[in-house]
Amino acid sequence: MIDLQNIHKIYPTTNGSLVALNGINLRIKRGEIFGVIGKSGAGKSTLIRCINMLERPTEGTVVVDNEDITAMPEKELRQARKKIGMIFQHFNLLSSRTVYDNVAFPLELQGMSPAQIKDTVMPLLELVGLETKKDQFPSQLSGGQKQRVGIARALANKPKVLLCDEATSALDPQTTKSILSLLKSINTKFQLTIVLITHEMHVIKEICDQVAVIEGGEIVEQGSILQTFTKPQSNTTREFVSTIMNHDIPAVLAEHDFSKQPQPDSNLILRLSFIGHSAEEPIIASMIRHFNVVPNILFGNIDQIQNTPYGTLVIELAGEQQSIQNALNYLRSKELGIEVIGYVSRHARAIG
Repeated sequence: MIDLQNIHKIYPTTNGSLVALNGINLRIKRGEIFGVIGKSGAGKSTLIRCINMLERPTEGTVVVDNEDITAMPEKELRQARKKIGMIFQHFNLLSSRTVYDNVAFPLELQGMSPAQIKDTVMPLLELVGLETKKDQFPSQLSGGQKQRVGIARALANKPKVLLCDEATSALDPQTTKSILSLLKSINTKFQLTIVLITHEMHVIKEICDQVAVIEGGEIVEQGSILQTFTKPQSNTTREFVSTIMNHDIPAVLAEHDFSKQPQPDSNLILRLSFIGHSAEEPIIASMIRHFNVVPNILFGNIDQIQNTPYGTLVIELAGEQQSIQNALNYLRSKELGIEVIGYVSRHARAIG
């Protein structure tokens, strides 16, 4: 649906060239909600504006719905943009026009008749829950209502793609959740491809199917939401994930020196990740029944990612070394992630 090939964007400045995007390659499938997350200045807003050519790439190709829009002349590009809706962080509504007239504006530019406009606008206002607000002005609306107007306006031309540039950053958490729910509903109802730019990982977790992490104008990691949250690869991704899911070693352990090899008088520290069905199985209880080890749970957390249960446990296994090894082999036979943090002496743990 959307294919970005070797996208570069360079801005000339008085101090030389500023590289905003450096060789971006992304492929977004039809009907997907694709998130792009990055810190301020990472290049994410420039990236999304390259998709609809509000920013023309210095180099590279943007293909939307099998059409190379980077090669289009201006007149043809204006037509192509009608199929790419966009909503913004600060809503960009016309303050002198009512809710109805804001949504009607792009249709008026097309020369549609008042009757045709009404037949399009009213169902959209019902879709976003603002049919009773149609005669009000933006100044009379809450932030969430303003964004709903922005969404309705973006849908007026029946786009195939919806670009969301920090669409929830100016909203409170409860309103953010309702807007994300609306976007998910629209995605499902119209099979609309949504590209969502944000610096908030909880937004990605809430509705996205895939995510790309951008840093310094480059994609440092991309993949499914489950993969990204459970096995983050880059430091930037781990930092974002840690804002809602803790992957750090508990503080009680951080001060200890770990050995990678078992010692005669040591306990094993493991981090276990339970995904899907494994999160619902009594694996620890089964291990206790079958092996002569004593587990001590040091940290635990359980969450849902895209309706898939996901849990983490940091445990300490005490016992004879052969029993610990047998228990470790048992855990490795199960469908769960295992990270061996290391072995620590029992004396050191007793003092800690």
